[in-house]
Amino acid sequence: MNRLDFLKQGITKAMGVAVATVGLSGILGAALSSCNENPPKTQKVVGLQLYSLRDSMATDPVGTLKAVADMGYTSLETAGYSNGKLYGYTPEEFRKIVEGLGMKVTGAHVGRGYNPEQDTEIMEWWNTAFDANKAAGCTYVIMPSMPIGETLEELKVYCDYYNRLGEMAKGKGIKFGFHNHAAEFKTVEDQVVLDYLIENTDPQLVTFELDVYWVLKGGADPVAYINKYPGRIGVLHIKDESTIGESGTVDFEAIFNAANAQGIKDYYVEVERYTQPPLNCVQRSFDFLETAAYVK
Repeated sequence: MNRLDFLKQGITKAMGVAVATVGLSGILGAALSSCNENPPKTQKVVGLQLYSLRDSMATDPVGTLKAVADMGYTSLETAGYSNGKLYGYTPEEFRKIVEGLGMKVTGAHVGRGYNPEQDTEIMEWWNTAFDANKAAGCTYVIMPSMPIGETLEELKVYCDYYNRLGEMAKGKGIKFGFHNHAAEFKTVEDQVVLDYLIENTDPQLVTFELDVYWVLKGGADPVAYINKYPGRIGVLHIKDESTIGESGTVDFEAIFNAANAQGIKDYYVEVERYTQPPLNCVQRSFDFLETAAYVK
């Protein structure tokens, strides 16, 4: 299942079962009482994209969040927004759970494609989505993927769309951005798609979340992109084939050194494939970054 499918699925039904069985106040109380005084293992602010634990977040979000806090993660990027709720909870409920565990929700992956015939409905949808994710604590609301299209005219439609979303988000005090996969390193009419998106969106309105693994899979160099577009990349996805640092094919030291030089401070671990149980991969990824001297 790809991320957009995951974002669109109606996970609120699964969450509703837990609430009906235990009661929301019981769930919140158990989460908070079981994890008072959870000091982070490190002074580093290590973020996690919760898509890394997508299955357990769908069945046991509170238990999963407790495990993540125990690992030492301090900031979260969600991937479970639906109809004004996050993983079945109101933004305020979800924020209370997360902050009670000593973490913060700082980002979200939220996606909806553009159709000019549904413009009013789409913009109203985003208005609700921005409000909900701001209430949860987000600084960033990121579009996780997009249809590439076959012409620059089609890409320009999305650039204009992103500028409008960025303006709406800015008015609410949050940042809108776009997250790449490998497809954005294809060319359309001799233009590299990601370059076109960066160069045809307003720097004051649209930021970019550079997924370093997918940059490499697209045949490009994440360090080169960090240096090529100073100020345009606001946040990173730190990713490997599985556990961070496991494959030996991603030069995380060079990536972090470039990010540090450009003042990029925000990043999230994302584990999409597993060589061990998901919680183990996520824990080992944290441990790798915690011990890396180049991660500030």
